Amino acid sequence: MIEVVIADDHKLFAQGLATVLNSDPALQVNGIFTDGKSMIDYLQQNAAQVALIDLNMPFFNGESTLKRLNELGIKLHKIVVTMYADEALVKTCLALGIDAYLLKDTEPNVVIETIKAVVAGTYVMEKELGTSHNNATADLFKDDFINSHKLSKREMEIVQLVVKGLTSAEIAETLFLSTFTVETHRRNIHQKLKVKNTAELVKIAMEQDMSQI
Repeated sequence: MIEVVIADDHKLFAQGLATVLNSDPALQVNGIFTDGKSMIDYLQQNAAQVALIDLNMPFFNGESTLKRLNELGIKLHKIVVTMYADEALVKTCLALGIDAYLLKDTEPNVVIETIKAVVAGTYVMEKELGTSHNNATADLFKDDFINSHKLSKREMEIVQLVVKGLTSAEIAETLFLSTFTVETHRRNIHQKLKVKNTAELVKIAMEQDMSQI
């Protein structure tokens, strides 16, 4: 029996994940925690083979949780389960000794098989993540970035045209919108991406390859 603990502040997701895992006779979820600190407190008194860890949590986010587990010498397999398909985050987590990095929209059977493979020592994360030169992986990171920032199709169209150097008036003419509507969309895009000006917007769009969507 593979004993699992889950740290995720989204209770509905965590409970659903636990139900999926407990449906497999080889797995048993022994604890669900809404923050990293609570999970660590539990693991200092109780053993588990696998910890599924979200990155965005209060009271020790995922990165802090991984660091603390290492500092305390708590031995178990660590799998990040997150909505963030960000290459920089993957590298950071790899440096902290994770065994696997999964997105929250991963198929349930893949999560189960990943846990079993990690425990068996047969899981090779590079095959799952691919490399920065893999087009499918690049698209995955790009799509997750767009979804996580809740960019609409219209906003993405405007981003593409901004990157091409069009003014708001030119974008309005291209998309058959009013200039006021385009300016409103651009303000919303700036707020969602937390950029202050067009130069910052173009920079982040190029980094995420959003101009090619």
